[in-house]
Amino acid sequence: MTRVLVKGPETALADVHADWDEEENLIDTNLAFYDLKHLQHRNHEVAYPTFDSLSKEPIKLPSKGDVIDYLNGGNNLVIRLPTKSEFHLEGEDRDGDEEWFEFDPFAWLPIGVGLDEEKSGDLVTAETVWEWYFDDDFHWETVLQLGAAIKNTASGYHDPRPPKSGPVPRSKSLPPSSAYFPKPAIEALAMNNVEDLLAAIVTFRSKRYSDGEVEESDGQIYLLPPHPSRESGEFIRRMLEHEFDIDVEHRPDWVDDYILPNESSFQDRIEQLEADLSTLEADVQEARQYRSILFEGDDELEELVPEVFRRFGLDVDGEISGGRDGTIKLEDQTFILEVTGQNDGVDHGKIRQLEDHLDNAASEGYGMNRTGLLIFNHFKDRNPANRQLTTSNFKDRLEKRDSKLLTTVDLYQILCDYERDDIDTEDVVDLLTSGDTIIRANNPLGQSTGQTEGRLESLRSQLRDIL
Repeated sequence: MTRVLVKGPETALADVHADWDEEENLIDTNLAFYDLKHLQHRNHEVAYPTFDSLSKEPIKLPSKGDVIDYLNGGNNLVIRLPTKSEFHLEGEDRDGDEEWFEFDPFAWLPIGVGLDEEKSGDLVTAETVWEWYFDDDFHWETVLQLGAAIKNTASGYHDPRPPKSGPVPRSKSLPPSSAYFPKPAIEALAMNNVEDLLAAIVTFRSKRYSDGEVEESDGQIYLLPPHPSRESGEFIRRMLEHEFDIDVEHRPDWVDDYILPNESSFQDRIEQLEADLSTLEADVQEARQYRSILFEGDDELEELVPEVFRRFGLDVDGEISGGRDGTIKLEDQTFILEVTGQNDGVDHGKIRQLEDHLDNAASEGYGMNRTGLLIFNHFKDRNPANRQLTTSNFKDRLEKRDSKLLTTVDLYQILCDYERDDIDTEDVVDLLTSGDTIIRANNPLGQSTGQTEGRLESLRSQLRDIL
């Protein structure tokens, strides 16, 4: 007898159902469906796995060891893939403030899974027995990437916050091959016309401790992209019928031609709200990264600051390794950038570097009417409201070379004004080209009013009401 677990969407086809914030008992079932596409659109309802003190419950997923035991017992796991390899779940930083962390929806599996989101199309070559799934209406949005996973049987999720002592050190080398499970056996179900993998059945492989021989699990993992015209329930019903030969309540195909008007409008509204929510969440994540200019050091600032000026609509060239940190090119003026973040005030060493950048640009004949612009995140570990800028010890030196200073605190406020449409690109240019050596924002730095978060919660509330 087949006992079916469904994780995520509610359906009458499930013998056992568990929501994303509920712990499931895998060993009480022998066929499990995990709808990660459903999770992708409900990511605002659960917290990151390692946070259990928020207003929302953390997502609960089995450990790699539980999945391995399940597969070795001859049980099958069916995964409806999301359309993104990573999305965000809520957590909190070490000060207790809300922060959203990148979440890998595949980290709980004992195989390596990734998605290439840069490709999409309609041409599909599928195994004959799977043509019912990959029909003329099928459109693929990602390419499947499979490999070996790090060998451990614990949870795939750990505290995503950097340690209090500083950023996580970057690993200089990859783990040895002995640190990985053997590469899984892969059966391709569908490919695109250049033989990129779209769907697969994967068999987990492990080595016996006794003689090192590779063993394959009796159970398998099905990895299937979402069909654009089939929701969760239809996906599960067809899988049960076509792949597992399980009879479910018969419903003729023509019944789909008969729907009440409000059913169609509700579905359209749901799809529109989900699209709006996804777009707004992406915008929020992009906007939140710019807060980093208030506390980061050199490396991160050298990447973020040029992006801020590009967001203003300005023409910005990137850094030169070992040289200038970028340039802003106006119609009749070129700003040469030196970008830095330190735990103290502005020092002459960075001004000297800016002067070197100006000399090098002049020798190259790069740009016209060159002006140095020192962008400084001073006292970067302090709250911006408590930072003092003493200009008497460096302003004269800047003026000798007609250079300017812009703190990241003022840059952030200029960005806030720009995003509120209080200023436009022309206003930003006016600030840069004014006669002031120290460039200041028009308004003092203020904290967020939470308007974007309010818009997000409004959309989420509308979606919950309809569902």
